[in-house]
Amino acid sequence: MTSHSDRPELIRTILEQSRHDPQVPLHFLDLRGGTTETTLGRLVEESLDLAGALRHQGLRPGDIVAIRGANTAAYARGVLATMTAGLISLPLVSLLGDADVEQLLDLSGARLLLSERSGPKRSLDEHLNALVARGRVPVAVLDDRSLPGTIELRGPEPAGAVDDSGDFPADDAVAFCLFTSGTTSTPKGVLHTYRSLLAEVPDLAADLDLLERGHQLQAFPFGHVAGLDNLLLSLCLGREMTTLAAWDATLAADAVERYGITAMAGTPFYAATLFDEFDRRGHRPATLRTMLNGGGTVGSLLVRRADEYGIVMRRAYGSTEHPTATSHGPGDPLELRAGTDGAPTRGTRVRVVDEHGAAVPAGVDGEILLSGPEQFRGYLSGATADLLPDGWFRTGDIGRLDPAGQLTLTGRKKDIIIRGGENISAGEVEQLLLGCPGIVDAAVVAAPDERYGERVAAFYVPDPSGPAVDLDRVRAYFGQLGVARHKTPEVLRPIAELPRNSLGKVQKHQLPTT
Repeated sequence: MTSHSDRPELIRTILEQSRHDPQVPLHFLDLRGGTTETTLGRLVEESLDLAGALRHQGLRPGDIVAIRGANTAAYARGVLATMTAGLISLPLVSLLGDADVEQLLDLSGARLLLSERSGPKRSLDEHLNALVARGRVPVAVLDDRSLPGTIELRGPEPAGAVDDSGDFPADDAVAFCLFTSGTTSTPKGVLHTYRSLLAEVPDLAADLDLLERGHQLQAFPFGHVAGLDNLLLSLCLGREMTTLAAWDATLAADAVERYGITAMAGTPFYAATLFDEFDRRGHRPATLRTMLNGGGTVGSLLVRRADEYGIVMRRAYGSTEHPTATSHGPGDPLELRAGTDGAPTRGTRVRVVDEHGAAVPAGVDGEILLSGPEQFRGYLSGATADLLPDGWFRTGDIGRLDPAGQLTLTGRKKDIIIRGGENISAGEVEQLLLGCPGIVDAAVVAAPDERYGERVAAFYVPDPSGPAVDLDRVRAYFGQLGVARHKTPEVLRPIAELPRNSLGKVQKHQLPTT
């Protein structure tokens, strides 16, 4: 059995923290209002037992183990167990459909599926039985309820032993495979090492004011890099954490009030609906003081709305490949936090280049390139087009740096509308629409046009308490802002709700463009 000192620093940090402060509370809330209570020490102890059972099955470093379920204590135990066993953990986003899960199992070549018998909103038994019947992949049940045909995981004696035969991986070995959300294309398996995800912990803790103390609300699915990072933060630093099985603004507000939550990372959708819930209750969240926001267009009005509650909201920019590339410091004023996506995080370098790879001047849009300690190792498929020979990652995102080094994200290369030869950032138009009276949510896509090639089509969610919105009103609003006419929407369609994935990201491919 390998000693703890021989394990990657990420694992050593978690084990040492669990011994130092084992009673740190961890709360897991389901969608029915039920709660599972555990502690850091108990979760780590149970995870080591499961890790021993996984190794006892003959699994070895390099083997991928997929994990499915809701954001529960059992799911967290599965993630931690695969990591401490030296295996490659593939946490699946909780709201994936059965076909999505099978696609990712095939793409990854997973050797085992660790699954709960229930997802956040439905039973998984039927699909698990189908997987067992077809022999598609061995299945083991994570919770206490057995299922015929599944593998019963039994560990070695003594409990917690990990018989790794001296082959425990190094810090730079792959520890996690995380699939991109796949809102516009086939998902890509992003490979992270023990070292790259450990590098994210202090940055995230600083962004959330959790370096010394505090209690975080964890709302992201564990299968998303943000959810995984939030989990690792609490495990590494011993911070109290309350986790939601899936996003629900009412339950989130209840949790903030019940547990005295101080910090939360989330998408703009999470923040806006949480604020709406507190508006309905008629008071501000008393203890919530810090929010980190990203994963979509973060409007300046949302940052200002948080400020009115006494909450410091920091915009952040990152991706599955490079979790947090830029964010704001503790002393950054409101205007900076509302108007930019922040400066590079510790050790991260940011370049903005033109189509030939040459750096562009400050204030000029270009493709964002990243390099730093949090960066992924590569893709499961072996694709290398996004990784340049000198180690820079081509993000496919468009942005600009100001003279002070603050980055502002303005769109994606593949989220560009080309109208009459002029490039228009969909993200920029969305940001403008979010400030238009009568609009509470918006998404912009390219609509085909025989004359101009493409034109700007906007889908918006009306504000029931605001003025009626039509194209004339939007044109007048854009005109008042002094926006170039070719950026003004030419198609405007109301929609009750924008189609979103489990992270709150808009799935634009579901919006009709004709």
